[in-house]
Amino acid sequence: MEIRAQSSLHTKHENRIPFLTKQGKYQYVDEDLNVLIAQTFNNASKFTSTGYAVVQNEAKECAVIDGMGRIVQPYVKKEISLSAVGGFTLIMMQEPHEKKMPIWKWEWNIFSKHIKKRANYVKVETRILETGQVLVKDDVPYFDNEYTSYVHELDSTHYIWNNNLYQRLNKRFKKLKSDIDFVLDNHRYIKSQGKIFAIYDVGRGGKAVHANLTGVDRLSVTLSGGTFLLDSINQERFLPIIPKLLKDPQTNQIYAFPQYDKPFPKQIRQATADQRNFLKEVSLIYSINNSPYFILGRFNYDHAVWVYDWLYIDDKGNLLREIDVQDFFIYDQVGNSIWPDKHMVFKSASLPKDWKVGKIRHISHAGADLYIAEIKKGEEKAMWGIWNTKEGSWNLSPDYSNISVLNGEKQIFAVRDSIDECFYLYDNMRKQRIGERGYEHISSDGLVGLNNGQGKEVYYIDIFTGKEYRE
Repeated sequence: MEIRAQSSLHTKHENRIPFLTKQGKYQYVDEDLNVLIAQTFNNASKFTSTGYAVVQNEAKECAVIDGMGRIVQPYVKKEISLSAVGGFTLIMMQEPHEKKMPIWKWEWNIFSKHIKKRANYVKVETRILETGQVLVKDDVPYFDNEYTSYVHELDSTHYIWNNNLYQRLNKRFKKLKSDIDFVLDNHRYIKSQGKIFAIYDVGRGGKAVHANLTGVDRLSVTLSGGTFLLDSINQERFLPIIPKLLKDPQTNQIYAFPQYDKPFPKQIRQATADQRNFLKEVSLIYSINNSPYFILGRFNYDHAVWVYDWLYIDDKGNLLREIDVQDFFIYDQVGNSIWPDKHMVFKSASLPKDWKVGKIRHISHAGADLYIAEIKKGEEKAMWGIWNTKEGSWNLSPDYSNISVLNGEKQIFAVRDSIDECFYLYDNMRKQRIGERGYEHISSDGLVGLNNGQGKEVYYIDIFTGKEYRE
């Protein structure tokens, strides 16, 4: 593959792509393989939208360069990560090290005379690259290090990073609140203090929308003049950071996960005998976003797999057998879809009798109709395919040992062929494979791994065309 010299550097930062040379070094080129930065690096990342990238030298030290290749953060023996936030660049540097501990923190081994006097720690420093403003400087135990460079944008000036709320004021970031536990839609978030929770909206000037909330696992409603108790609700094997039901002790109103956006009705207007029996066994309650509805789930012990029966209620207390909502999904703790469940997704399907549907996963940003589904064909090993609920047919037959989403909006997938166990690019809109080469792994940013027989090569490709950036 030929690379060419480029006289002009007037290209977008994102179009500076690391190119793997025959010498095993990386050089930045554009989409047409014109060289944009002459230097070569032992390793190189893609550029942020703000115009910076992390590079590595032969000593495995990391530095940060700008779009012209100039070093703006000198090489250091630290791990460096970057993220764009509000038109600025957040740089986080982490340095593992051993730390001598005070005597009361020594680890004594009762089976030997060995005493561990040192422990593994990580020095963490985070600052705004353009201004030098330091946001964090900390030294934490290695296994307790939860710092990340990921930033959640609430609006154009408010950001949550590592459980802290910041506001961008011109060129500085001001910390407004700490102990942020959960980010909600519509510029809202949940903050805790012990077992007390409050819901805030950045548009209310720091005032709580709901305060002094406590977690509960039961609620009571009135039905036909009597009290009806729904108990043991939303209990999970691993307790979530935020309880799925939050109660306001002043109003006795209860707000439900995931958005806690409306109170659960205190009265059920009427219920049939079957619905009363259903309510006695309800173990899951979710609030459906941007609607007046709640989902009530009853675990069905008659099925061999994890499945619920469903009933619905609106905010006026009317029970409903069906509802029409878009783009709402309930997932388990590993990302498999619970609602809509497989019976709802495959309701119009005519599958072979010996096929059994296992786990299903909704494909985010691809509309409400596409699911990655696990199918077990008789006694064969379970395989995966892409099912279209609207069409009632397979977009991709269940003949693959793994399918992962690279770009949901444009429906680009990495599919692992069960024959050679390599991942290939697949364009679901065009219903065709992209390129012919298979890889050990493919990331959403185009980073791939390939064993060339002499060792493993790691380089970038264009996931939409399959074009490889290597010699």
